[in-house]
Amino acid sequence: MKLNIKNSDDFNKLLSVLATEIVNANIFFKLHYNLKSAATEYEKEFNQSVTFWNITFQALLDATLFRLCRIYDTHEKSNSLLNLLDTIKENLHIFDETNFRVRLKDNPFVDSLAESARKPDLKQLDEDIEYASDKNPLVNNLRVWRNTIFAHRSASTIIKGKKLPDNYPFSMDNIAELLEKGMSILNHYSGLFRASTHSTQIVGYDDYQYVLNCIRADLKRREEEFERELRRYGHGESP
Repeated sequence: MKLNIKNSDDFNKLLSVLATEIVNANIFFKLHYNLKSAATEYEKEFNQSVTFWNITFQALLDATLFRLCRIYDTHEKSNSLLNLLDTIKENLHIFDETNFRVRLKDNPFVDSLAESARKPDLKQLDEDIEYASDKNPLVNNLRVWRNTIFAHRSASTIIKGKKLPDNYPFSMDNIAELLEKGMSILNHYSGLFRASTHSTQIVGYDDYQYVLNCIRADLKRREEEFERELRRYGHGESP
């Protein structure tokens, strides 16, 4: 369902907010993945504070899913990927070269940027719209999970002991695919509209390694201190 916009500025505001949602969802999911991947190498370090890390893993996944549900929301008034794509289709004129030049009038490279095709390809746009809709089994399954578990906890599902994975499978791989495709679609139209794209690589993305290495260093220090104590008393030395 297209959203009501008056001009390019309105569309730009919607695009910017949706971009933040998609970028953040990807960042949270990548951190969740990286931490899980580090579990083998840093098993001893993780085991020093199991409760904290378990809560952290769940919080990162919840933050991802919370945003993913909004990104692929099918409500007619939501600023979702589907509605933004529908809005593009009904407002192709905002991608005209004249409007593009006005938006990027302060960009020193506006002439060269305007030389490439800025109008969305309708065939590609229709494919992207279908992907973002509940015609896509992944999006449909996400919506079912949202309505029965994520946003609302279905009482009847609990009472009847139903298991959603049986009829509406939704895995970590599915989450990764929806996030990656959502990012790709976002950057395609952001590039056409304002000649800019977004990255999910942030400064400090590997901060978790610093934390784990600090725990490792502290464990080593304590182990060395313990060994010194054993040697001291083992040799009959006085404290």
